Amino acid sequence: MANKVKILNKQVGENEPVFIIAEAGSNHDGNFEQAKKLIDVAADAGADAVKFQLFRASKIYVPNCGKIPTVQGKLDLYKFLTKVEVPFRWLALLKKYAEKKGLIFIVSPFDEGAVKELEKNSVSVYKIASPELSHIPLLKCVAQKQKPIIISSGLSTLSDIEEAVNTINGEGNQKIILMHCVSSYPAPPEEFNLKVIETMKNAFQIPVGISDHSLNPVLIPKLAIAIGVNIIEKHFTLDKNLSGPDHPFALNPKELGLMVKEIRQTEKWSPSKKNRFLDSNDYYKKILGVGKKVIAPSEKEIYPGDRRSIFSTKDIKAGEKLSKKNTAVLRAERYLKPGIHPRYFDLVLLKKTARPIKKYVGIQWQHLLKQ
Repeated sequence: MANKVKILNKQVGENEPVFIIAEAGSNHDGNFEQAKKLIDVAADAGADAVKFQLFRASKIYVPNCGKIPTVQGKLDLYKFLTKVEVPFRWLALLKKYAEKKGLIFIVSPFDEGAVKELEKNSVSVYKIASPELSHIPLLKCVAQKQKPIIISSGLSTLSDIEEAVNTINGEGNQKIILMHCVSSYPAPPEEFNLKVIETMKNAFQIPVGISDHSLNPVLIPKLAIAIGVNIIEKHFTLDKNLSGPDHPFALNPKELGLMVKEIRQTEKWSPSKKNRFLDSNDYYKKILGVGKKVIAPSEKEIYPGDRRSIFSTKDIKAGEKLSKKNTAVLRAERYLKPGIHPRYFDLVLLKKTARPIKKYVGIQWQHLLKQ
């Protein structure tokens, strides 16, 4: 039986109501009033929590990470992210507004500086996005706050998840909730492999949820509840036709309300009714999969570059020491070669380079080892 985790006044785990997170993400488009309207929509729909993202583009990518394909065409990712960075001054205002509306305010930090800002605003829970699962320094930083941590696990294997859980446990924090996820936008339902929820519960004995990037507002949530999920997270928007890359696959306000209604109805079903639903057609069985945690086909192209690795942030001379002033843990995206895994970040700091390293390059072991 998976342990329960308490988030403010909500218990998350077995025999508890499904905890519903309305993921606003960056769908505020850099507009404060739009962010408040998203909170209104989440509250009206009946969600338990609303979630935003706190990042600085320079703490996620290097400026030359390139353009990525989206349903709206090629997107200059770095430039876009700079436009939708949440100003730190918004945090207290959005948190107060969300709480006034009866919502738990959740934010995903993407670097240690973001964690510092969130601590200033007394957040009650942290959410770690899938690409940050390998950001070991960030995981340690968040774990040390001794607050509940929700971790998405797209773009990962079971061993990746185990390393993240062990990292957090190593800081004395046992308050972990895992989220199964397929990190493609939109995510094909037939790749969801929902039996992984059971696998993760059995492996880690902690609550498990799902972060659903599929287009259908109710299909994955209902199947996930029938198989025993504890949390459901779904992106939403005010209007699918807005210009940002996350709007087209997000739920509109009506769909979000429908999802919450269906979740509340489905969780009341008897175990036998849930089992009959899971067995009711072959397509559902395909979505359930086999329960082995693998990189989904639609994730394979972005898997290497969306995870964190160690990059240079300045030109580094041969014989120069690596430090936090000339390196950072960043994502390569799909056009740059990833560097050393972040688990070795503390190890490589203060090491002298064996050869020069250009700015914005994934640092390799051969940069450090004399031949």
